[in-house]
Amino acid sequence: MPIRFDCKNSCIGQIEIDLGERNTFDIAEINELIKIFKRHLDEELDLKAILIKSSNRGFFATGPRIKDIAGLDKDGARYYITILNTMARHIVESPVPVVCVIDGFVSGIGLDIVSSCDFRLAAKTAVFADISSRYGILSSSYTALRLAFLIGVQKAQEMILSSKNYSAEDMYRFNYLTDLFGKDGINEGTGDFLNTFKELSVDSLRLKKKFFVDLWNNYIKNNKFSVGEAFSELLANGKDWKISVNNFNDHIL
Repeated sequence: MPIRFDCKNSCIGQIEIDLGERNTFDIAEINELIKIFKRHLDEELDLKAILIKSSNRGFFATGPRIKDIAGLDKDGARYYITILNTMARHIVESPVPVVCVIDGFVSGIGLDIVSSCDFRLAAKTAVFADISSRYGILSSSYTALRLAFLIGVQKAQEMILSSKNYSAEDMYRFNYLTDLFGKDGINEGTGDFLNTFKELSVDSLRLKKKFFVDLWNNYIKNNKFSVGEAFSELLANGKDWKISVNNFNDHIL
């Protein structure tokens, strides 16, 4: 499978993204990640943490391709945003901490995945971007709200409205990243970080994780916005988006 779940170590599970080229996500890949979280986590009773990583050192995850969403009508756009938010919710609400390790470029759905994790480790060469505004489209999930929760409204606004590339060191200064490693130290650093969970109590860890899940859900409850309808409206009627479809049909968000 292009997205694999492995739990050889009974304490730490691993999800590896292996989609080729730029690790580009679309609906099929989103659903595959949802299935992993729905099917496997409850079966692993001793699980204490999950690592999400990429087999591609150049790209953690990106997508979707513009041509894959260009033909969506309003109903299709609502379905797309719903399934994307479902994926993010499964990551956020995982019963154990989710750690991602980033060594490459992150944009689009990759940013949704990374922002939904509890801990974010990165190589200094990693790059992060919300490039949706370059193509006349809205960020296609509640990433804006998640970023505001993690790094504050001002920095989230800067990142989303500018569509600039941000270095790992930028994101570390924003308190978005948990830790930062040199290119040669990321594997060892990730291993050391995961080892801290192995000595912890499963029951205590899961109970404390639930506290932070409840904290996030309370934040969402009090900060709702109509991103689904706005996304649908842009896909159906946005002038800049229509131009983008013609000019950048093979590009990837």
